[in-house]
Amino acid sequence: METRRRNLIVLGSAALVSLGLAAIALEQRAAEGEPHYTPVEFLPGFAAAVKNAELIQVTGHDGAFDVAYTADKGWVLPQRGNYPADFDQVRHTLIGMATLETIAPKTARADWLHYLQLDAPPKGSGTQIIVKDKTGAVLGSVIAGNTEELGDPNGSQGLFVRRPDSNQAYLARTAYAPHGDIGSWLFTKVLTLGNTRLQEMVVTPLKGPAFEVSRASPSVQIYTLANAPKKGPPNSQMINSIPFAIANFSMTDAKPVVEADFAKPVRVVARTFDGLLISFDLSQQGSDIWTRFTASTAPGAKPEIVKEAGQINARASGFEFKMPAEKGNALLVDMDKIMTPLPAQQPPGGMPQFNMGGAPGGATP
Repeated sequence: METRRRNLIVLGSAALVSLGLAAIALEQRAAEGEPHYTPVEFLPGFAAAVKNAELIQVTGHDGAFDVAYTADKGWVLPQRGNYPADFDQVRHTLIGMATLETIAPKTARADWLHYLQLDAPPKGSGTQIIVKDKTGAVLGSVIAGNTEELGDPNGSQGLFVRRPDSNQAYLARTAYAPHGDIGSWLFTKVLTLGNTRLQEMVVTPLKGPAFEVSRASPSVQIYTLANAPKKGPPNSQMINSIPFAIANFSMTDAKPVVEADFAKPVRVVARTFDGLLISFDLSQQGSDIWTRFTASTAPGAKPEIVKEAGQINARASGFEFKMPAEKGNALLVDMDKIMTPLPAQQPPGGMPQFNMGGAPGGATP
């Protein structure tokens, strides 16, 4: 009875969604018989005023944050300790709002807005962008929802939009759709090493001995464990996840360093073939993995490598970075995990397992 009840609830919910979408489709079809709609600027005057933009307030389903312009640092994220914002994201957002041109009016019913992801955030799934000048005056504001392909050879895309003070929705044409997640607004090019430069990594875990993984030359694709124990083959997949996480470093959030976060860190020191050294401290904070890092050089490194180390430190100093789970976990390994073999591959369900060495007495299966 409980299973049947759950199924009825799921079917009922699906039916409600289908009815809502059908109602929107009927409204759109009815509108086809109306006089031709003349496209207009969605934000009149914004294109001319956008040069005065100094504050972008973003509210998405996951929360709200500001992106502010400062004379000394450019665009920054105040709630992240003035960590640098991605300038391309700022530029694309402002250009996208300036190029918004309505194609056709859509629903004006408040109870239908969620089908277009236009219900107000943070409770709703829409993305609200408010742009202000240095005096706090609003230059333009929009709630953006679903995108739609228009087949435009110039690359414009359809975007469902409405004004925060109105339920009237429109399908509009824009050059860029906005993003409401903090990760899209962070400057992420803090550390870019690439797959060919890393030579060796020394990992000092929270428990057990430190260990080293390395390769002999850039042409060697597979890293190996130095001085591997003789109790069995190490887990090569886990070994090679370590350089991958460093060479392809990425982050999903940033904040000013809190020293207490790294009271007992995992330490990883990576060295490139050209003498760049990157030292990571990592800590588990709840379900998240955060890191801070510094750059230095090995003796004899060329001046350009010394310069690169200085540039990395200038970008990373004073901040810690949240790593994607799969990359963070790749660096939080110890020798016990490294020496845990990969699980044996099982044949597909229903397939018999044969004795590949031959049945007893020389019989074949």
